[in-house]
Amino acid sequence: MKIAPVLFSVLCLPLGSLGLPELVGQEKKPASWEEFVEFHQSVGSFGTYTHESVTEAMWEGIDAGQKFIGRSTSQLSPDGKAILNSHRMETEKGDVISVGTGMCYWDARTGTVKSSYSGFDQGKLFTGSSELQGIDPGTRTVRWLYTENSQGKTTRYLQKFVHVTPTRLKQIVSKESGGKVWEEELTEEECCQGAEPRLRILPRLLGR
Repeated sequence: MKIAPVLFSVLCLPLGSLGLPELVGQEKKPASWEEFVEFHQSVGSFGTYTHESVTEAMWEGIDAGQKFIGRSTSQLSPDGKAILNSHRMETEKGDVISVGTGMCYWDARTGTVKSSYSGFDQGKLFTGSSELQGIDPGTRTVRWLYTENSQGKTTRYLQKFVHVTPTRLKQIVSKESGGKVWEEELTEEECCQGAEPRLRILPRLLGR
């Protein structure tokens, strides 16, 4: 399962088709890695976000109906050439539901941002990769098309991340094939608010 703010989200379907209000803005793909990083810095993507929710029948390796506490982190690498992400979801008792790490970088051959993610859902391995669909500075939005391999199945997800404020992040996920939309809001930890991107804690993401 990939739930990571900065790295992984959608665009193949308009928001209206997901049953969500259409946002006004100009979505585009970044022309360079510097533009992509600048976007994330400007909207406050880098940091550690937390949230509490209940799992739904969205991810192949995760059973629905489990209450969890999630922690997701996104950080620029020391050399500035990659964005590192991680996530951890666990029950109130501390049992791990999902944990994973990922990264994205600029591929000069294709002139696009490439992203990968992997981890364990309920103790079973999952791997995935994401195709950046676009960023929109006006609406503080980034969207990806995420393909995941888990439990012998391959599923494509539409992922959208909206930075409501510099410390509040909304993530919207749905299967490309259709079905229920999973929407959550994450809050940045106070310890990380206003910190420099490279100094923020890197423990778990937003996973995928």
